[in-house]
Amino acid sequence: MAQPGIAEAEWLAKAHEQLISDKSIQFDLPAYVPPQPPDWLKPLLDALSSLGPYMIYLFWGAVISGAAIILLLVFLEMKGIAWRLPWQRARRETEAAEAWRPDAGAAHILLSEADALAARGDYDEAVHLLLRRSVADIAGRLPDFLRPSLTARDIAAAPTIPARARSAVTEIARRGEAGFCARRRGGAEGWREARGAYERFVFRDAWT
Repeated sequence: MAQPGIAEAEWLAKAHEQLISDKSIQFDLPAYVPPQPPDWLKPLLDALSSLGPYMIYLFWGAVISGAAIILLLVFLEMKGIAWRLPWQRARRETEAAEAWRPDAGAAHILLSEADALAARGDYDEAVHLLLRRSVADIAGRLPDFLRPSLTARDIAAAPTIPARARSAVTEIARRGEAGFCARRRGGAEGWREARGAYERFVFRDAWT
């Protein structure tokens, strides 16, 4: 009588022999051959391969460039300059030019009020009234531009404002700051100069 261990070994040997003799089962797999890139792609792959030793420099260059762009955007935001892509900026400027027109009637009423203040000798308050209205006009013309932190001088010097409008508002802001910040009264002459600047700002196509 065969021992249990010998019988199992013989059974396993026969089973293994039957398995090997079964031609429907594939035991030898072909070696993997990586696909070859097309000829038109080989120059690009060769170029990337040659850049291998310099990839660390390219990586840090990209990081530094990204950080510089972020800092620039933060600086522009702090200065109150609305940043746009070139085509977005051109579209917004075109839309604003079509939508915004000076309200001549409101400007005449404002000048009447300012003239009344000046007639009473309150020249600085009259100039300040024109300055507030000029800032409000800029807000209507460039709604994305104004920020609470901007001073009148910052607004007047902003490159997003056309040169003629900027020149007019700069004159009004200079006269307004002289009267309210430095406490140097501008008098009738300062009032006349500020009034003329506001007329150029509103009535003489300063935004075209």
